[in-house]
Amino acid sequence: MKKTMTLSTLAGCLLALLAGNALACGESLFRVGKGVAFREYTAPLPGSILVVASTEAELALVERLAAAGHDIHVVSDPSEIGEELQSHDIDVVLAYYSERDVVEDQMSSMASVAYIPVAMDGTDETSEASEHYQRSLTNDDSVQKYLKTIHRTLKSQS
Repeated sequence: MKKTMTLSTLAGCLLALLAGNALACGESLFRVGKGVAFREYTAPLPGSILVVASTEAELALVERLAAAGHDIHVVSDPSEIGEELQSHDIDVVLAYYSERDVVEDQMSSMASVAYIPVAMDGTDETSEASEHYQRSLTNDDSVQKYLKTIHRTLKSQS
């Protein structure tokens, strides 16, 4: 009887300890938007994004934006933007700030499309782009910053 009581006491103590640890973790980690940031690279408002990309780094960014849920269209030269805008319903164009004249010329007939310039980090372009445009990015910004900027742009359009 003493052995049975000791085993049941030990099992009860072990169960209490395990249950206490489970409660200590809390269920807040499993609630959407609480605890762990598992949605860090997910687009809450997916849009159709046209990106001027030709380098390996730019194409890697394109893949990350697509993996987040955006419908991505890619052109290698800004002069191809107009054709892409006419054949697809595009919400946002991402292209280098240095190509802004060509980009804006190609977008002239599409008032509903937003242009987010990407400035070369470490140059005067960064401050110029932020002065002339409501939203801008740099080529060294994180994917998360790209997603946030795109999200804010899409949200302001709706």
